[in-house]
Amino acid sequence: MHDFGNLFHVYTIFTTASGLELDPELTKKFAQEPASWLEYYNKKNQSIKESENDQLLEEGAKEYAQAQQHLKTFQNDGNITVLSEVASKMMWILDVFPGHAGCYYVLAFILFILNQLEESILLLTMGRAVDPAFEPIDELENEILRILDGYRGSGDDNATEAALIQGDGLSQPLVGVLEEIFKKFDEDNDGALNSKELDQFIFTTNGSHPPPPFLRQMGLRFGANAKGWLTKDGFLAFYLEQTLDDPSETRNDLTVHGYDGQTLKKLMEE
Repeated sequence: MHDFGNLFHVYTIFTTASGLELDPELTKKFAQEPASWLEYYNKKNQSIKESENDQLLEEGAKEYAQAQQHLKTFQNDGNITVLSEVASKMMWILDVFPGHAGCYYVLAFILFILNQLEESILLLTMGRAVDPAFEPIDELENEILRILDGYRGSGDDNATEAALIQGDGLSQPLVGVLEEIFKKFDEDNDGALNSKELDQFIFTTNGSHPPPPFLRQMGLRFGANAKGWLTKDGFLAFYLEQTLDDPSETRNDLTVHGYDGQTLKKLMEE
């Protein structure tokens, strides 16, 4: 299995977690799992002439290098179709060279970008199985585990670090704390932070006053009332996005506002 992998399983994990549409030919190819992957690859290798093998290796290396550049392009412009194209190329390379750990890494990295962390770990584990010496796998896995630890907290009854994420949303303890913070800055008690109130919240949190367009954009992006002011639900939506991206930043914010960022309790109660 380490030598040949299970590309049907890889395909299913990736497409289910990412929601991306890959090359339609891949869907046809992996619609039904072969009875024996060993036999499948033996037949495939027998069909490839010795002279073609070197050419395929060269083409695979070129496609892999291009995929890495395409990922950098995505990080600059956010074009989701780039991810589909890169993932399709990685699957085609694995179909010929199932021991290419770099392809598993790239697929896992795409899931990491899409915040599908646990599924990303699964693909990294598969990549490590085919090439334990491929160091980028360890680096990405460590980063994912750090983030997951930040979401989950310590995870026992005597935990010193409370969870921030529960299921697909904020944990109830964190919601309670954020609602208390929101109420503190909602001076007119209208259920929304107007420009002055939101500016004061951001200044207290970060130590700087944001430009007026930023304040308006906050409401438009995360949830605003008829006046364009950030609502409580919008405030929570902002913190959900931030926490999923970097839980340590949310814990730091809580500390600034008088809470223990680890236990989520008011500091005066410690």
